[in-house]
Amino acid sequence: MSEPKRPTERRLHPRFSIDGQIELGGRDGTATLRDLSMSGLSCLSPTAFEEMTVLEVTMTLPGEAGPVPLKVGGAVVRSDPEGDGHVVAIFFTQMDDENRRTLESFLELHSD
Repeated sequence: MSEPKRPTERRLHPRFSIDGQIELGGRDGTATLRDLSMSGLSCLSPTAFEEMTVLEVTMTLPGEAGPVPLKVGGAVVRSDPEGDGHVVAIFFTQMDDENRRTLESFLELHSD
């Protein structure tokens, strides 16, 4: 009997475990960042979101010259209950060139 085939990894970009606080679309409170990549993030939020909800995501990343703000647009691709909150996965749908460079630089520093 052969083993069932496992699905191949669908992510285009590696994810990095990152701790921090983020704001999701101006909702009350903050969410706790769990991981981050060039294409999206996952976080623990006190709020549940419907799939395909479009949000503005804002956070501050540590940079060599001090904290750097990052603002991107995204869509919720998953929101699952966990403990007292929800694990929310967001795919980035909008990112200007400056924010893209900021995120690339930050992730490059964390890739080692």
